[in-house]
Amino acid sequence: MRAKAGLQFLIIFSCFLLGCAPSEEELLTEGRNFMGANNYPEAVKTFNQLLDKNPLNYPALNAKGVALLRLGQLDEAITIFGTAINSDTTNYRAFFNRGNAYRLLGQDNEAMLDYDYVINIQPDIADAYANRGALLFKYQEFDRALFDFQFALQLEPNNALLYLNKGKAELRINNPEDAIYDLKKAIEIQPDYGEAYYWLGLAELAKDNKPEGCEYLLSAQSLNFEGASEAIGQNCNQ
Repeated sequence: MRAKAGLQFLIIFSCFLLGCAPSEEELLTEGRNFMGANNYPEAVKTFNQLLDKNPLNYPALNAKGVALLRLGQLDEAITIFGTAINSDTTNYRAFFNRGNAYRLLGQDNEAMLDYDYVINIQPDIADAYANRGALLFKYQEFDRALFDFQFALQLEPNNALLYLNKGKAELRINNPEDAIYDLKKAIEIQPDYGEAYYWLGLAELAKDNKPEGCEYLLSAQSLNFEGASEAIGQNCNQ
């Protein structure tokens, strides 16, 4: 018993004198704590320490990529996500995060491919459908975008942004009734949603409901949504 206690003391004392290197798990936790505090430069440094020990540590690679993305170092983030993907092609996270980085760079085709892959290997990630739907909407593929927003809402039924985007897509395919339903749901979830009031106003105007449409546009204006004043000038001050 005394020998065991003496050995433990010797280990602790040696660590005190020489400094015991933190484990991979300790470094990963420390890096994530820096991420939680929005201290991304220190997070990158910490993840680098871990990756010096184990260059193919997937959680560290993915987390470092996210930190670089938050720092706006998108090309570097894409490279790191690629390394993570090469170490594990079955995990969706680096694919999803790389898709986000590509999207921020305006490389929409590459982003779409990554979101497609995420949905294929992990079909219950609402954000993958939402982000792919946003790209499809951007390129006026409204029917396909609508499908993605609808599927995402099955996974996250209380997401105001998804209802907003679905309502916008419904309006673009000349379906104002469903657009009004979706946009009212968005406002029900988030009562100060200026953009939802704006699009709700446009949906009501599309049905020739000018009083209701203008009322919603005025609400959007009171919530400082950009574009509401112009829409009021074009449709309501006549």
